[in-house]
Amino acid sequence: MLRLEKRPNPSKTWAYMAPVLAVFATMIGGGIMFAALGKDPFEAIRTIFYDPLFSEFAWYYRPQLLVKGAPLIMIAIGLSMGFRAGIWNIGAEGQYIIGAICGAGVALAVYPAQSAFIFPTMIFFGALGGFVWAMIPAILKTRFGTNEILVSLMLVYVAEQLLASMSLGLLKNPEGFGFPGSRNLQQYASAHNAELWTGTGIHMGVMFAFIAVIFAYVLLARHQIGLSHSFDRGKPQGG
Repeated sequence: MLRLEKRPNPSKTWAYMAPVLAVFATMIGGGIMFAALGKDPFEAIRTIFYDPLFSEFAWYYRPQLLVKGAPLIMIAIGLSMGFRAGIWNIGAEGQYIIGAICGAGVALAVYPAQSAFIFPTMIFFGALGGFVWAMIPAILKTRFGTNEILVSLMLVYVAEQLLASMSLGLLKNPEGFGFPGSRNLQQYASAHNAELWTGTGIHMGVMFAFIAVIFAYVLLARHQIGLSHSFDRGKPQGG
């Protein structure tokens, strides 16, 4: 009878190969799905994986990869901490939305004031908003024993509806000719997270994301806290 057993020590080779195999599996699975829809799978894969890096428009796509990827990296790091502790938060999208609403709300509340303190305050309240939204499933789990997977997931839909309401109401651009959406913060110097090097897509968020990756690696793989959680989860439960 075939039985799967956990390795006593993780394979270093597979630790490096797993992300590579995941990308190839995504290509193959995605290609099959596009083929089933009657589309050219090779063109679809080229558009998704090759064009952003090497096409004639890569000069625009490459910086955008960093702009779009920075918040995803930060989210992934935060989730990895919870996963290591056995907490399955899958509502990061909702927490990201609420953080964005809170951060943007700070800038829009003081517009058009100019101050060096506006952008740091946006970061603080953005983080605070995401934290408060994440605490809802945390408190419900610890106090009432609810399932954090379901609660955090359902709160994503609540956050999306709140975002839609804000874009049509409280945070709506009064000069937007009735269209939904807030003011463009790129046109508000005190709230704009500008590129550190023009044309690269690297702004403060990207830098903080890279720094967070280093600190997360040290904490989870080299620090006593991360190692102790790994050993605790590997111990058999019960007597």
